[in-house]
Amino acid sequence: MSDDSGRSVSESLPMQALLLDLDGTILDTARDLMTAVNRTLVEVDRQPVSEAQVRSWIGDGVRALVHSALDATGGHKEGMLEEAHERFMVHYGECFAEESAPYPGVLDVLERAREARVPSAVITNKAAAFTEPLLEATGLRPYLAVVVSGDTVANKKPDPEPVRHALKQTGAEAERSVLVGDSANDVNAGLAAGCQVVCVTYGYNRGADVYRLGADRVVEEFTAVWDFIKPEGSLAGSA
Repeated sequence: MSDDSGRSVSESLPMQALLLDLDGTILDTARDLMTAVNRTLVEVDRQPVSEAQVRSWIGDGVRALVHSALDATGGHKEGMLEEAHERFMVHYGECFAEESAPYPGVLDVLERAREARVPSAVITNKAAAFTEPLLEATGLRPYLAVVVSGDTVANKKPDPEPVRHALKQTGAEAERSVLVGDSANDVNAGLAAGCQVVCVTYGYNRGADVYRLGADRVVEEFTAVWDFIKPEGSLAGSA
């Protein structure tokens, strides 16, 4: 099989698959998450929290986010977490796409991947009830061959299971695929699955030094991801 230039499709691929974290990597979602958190806190007679606090809690899924918000505002009694989690789901469902938007360069890279016939996939710890609508609302869904949410498989990142699931769905080999993320969860999941890993500096990294997380490359802007990829499917400059 060849493309219009006569080259085989496999020869034109800069990698076999591009695997992407969602929150903090390709989408800035913190302000909408903060809105839902604070609406929830008001209902349980708590003070609102800041965007910086919410950014430091993102990454382990909605339940963990609500748990962190309650802990930061006075803790919680038996049953309160369940109630707050349910209320958060309602509030986030009302505001999840009000201010969330792709980071600069994301659409450009996804378009390049599509032109190169490289399947792109999102792997997130966010529940599917929000993942799919959010991707549709922000215009990213048409670029994605696979979406793995926090409840798609049994385990979430940093477990490698969701990464392996995405690889299986795309038919890609781990060692010839690149995972891009913003936190230790992403780096650990990608490396454990056998992928090459790129970490962005601007995301929700919980205060960690991303240069020390073990990623193959660290970039300050998303467009730089494409600069590190060779046609044979390895990161430029890797041994």
